[in-house]
Amino acid sequence: MSTTEKAMEAFVHETGGWVAAQLEACTRCGMCAEACHFYQATGNPEYAPVWKMELLRRAYEQRFTLVGGIKLSLGLDKPITDEELAHWSDLNYEACTVCNKCSMVCPMGIDIGTLLHGMRAGLAAAGDVPADLAAAVTKQVNEGSPLGMTDTVWDQRLEWVADEWEVEIPRDVKDATTMVVFSSIEVMKFPANVAAIAKILNKAGEKWTVSSKAREIVNFGFYEGSEEHTKLFLNRVLDGAKDLNVKRIVVTECGHAYDALRWHAANWIPEASNFEVIHITGVLGELIGSGRIKIKPGFFNDGGKITFHDACKIQRKGGHIQEPRDILKVLAPDAFIEMTPNREESVCCGGGGGVIAVKAADPVRYASFELKIDQVNTVSAKTVAMTCSNCRLQFTDSVDHFKLDWKVAGLSQMVADALEE
Repeated sequence: MSTTEKAMEAFVHETGGWVAAQLEACTRCGMCAEACHFYQATGNPEYAPVWKMELLRRAYEQRFTLVGGIKLSLGLDKPITDEELAHWSDLNYEACTVCNKCSMVCPMGIDIGTLLHGMRAGLAAAGDVPADLAAAVTKQVNEGSPLGMTDTVWDQRLEWVADEWEVEIPRDVKDATTMVVFSSIEVMKFPANVAAIAKILNKAGEKWTVSSKAREIVNFGFYEGSEEHTKLFLNRVLDGAKDLNVKRIVVTECGHAYDALRWHAANWIPEASNFEVIHITGVLGELIGSGRIKIKPGFFNDGGKITFHDACKIQRKGGHIQEPRDILKVLAPDAFIEMTPNREESVCCGGGGGVIAVKAADPVRYASFELKIDQVNTVSAKTVAMTCSNCRLQFTDSVDHFKLDWKVAGLSQMVADALEE
């Protein structure tokens, strides 16, 4: 079977009644383009979300509609080619974070993000995935982590974090209430975040654990669009939770991982419903709101203005919008300031959805980040707080690239620093 045929088969598999209804509802008005940060930053019409899903629409029309069949037979439309697949791979992996803000402005209520994920499913089936992203998926399959964090590396890093920050990190505790799953981004690049979350949970008296089996929350199969790989990585987490007999799984600072485990796992894997899945942002809100931990009011008042970046999958989709603001209003009542737009309408950082893992995407990734630069500079903020380590990676990399005088902070770290002893 050719690569194009594999893609077509995947598109057909994706196209059930719901997808057909969504595609038929699209009036091609183009309003989604104005919501896309890549289109806003570049003005490239091919970055319009409706165009990024064009091959899925054509596959549906050619296979399932009378008009599409007639157009194909008369030569008014052509079969999808390998060259088109390669081109749409660039559009969907380099200039789309699947942030789904486009769906918010669609006058027909179309869930464009889900359709774009369907586009990735077809491209993944055809093998038209950027080489560096595909290599990261292979690493996660073989080594357990896209960053090459093997069992040995994970073990050594956690031991080092525990010693360096003098914090207890319980491991493989049977019948713990909560299993925490960190991302390799945190373990390898932001280890202080691991220590901060451990410190918070210990202070709250939470009965928690990490799992040697479920040691990676990032899901590069989800970025890729492969259902097979997505399920494989989800099952590793769920198997770890089952073995330890925990009640809930806490996803740390990773947005797409939260999306995959919180919603998609429940649709694909029945056992996922056996566990409560919550993001660390929600946990922080619970612990502070209930008084299980206390933070020092005004602790960050004197370091200049602080603003907050809303992550697409945690705030817009996940709904954890108010907790960070309530926390920051305590930590920095005189310094916290909102940038605009914010909350559900926030501008994506530009690095999510696997984009930051694709080297060829760097030019458009940096171009889209200039939208964030304008937002932050408009309110003269010196610190940008956030709840997603992938966003944080995009921010720190872009701060370095553009030589910006900003601090980039994880909310968990801020809470840990301000804990009342």
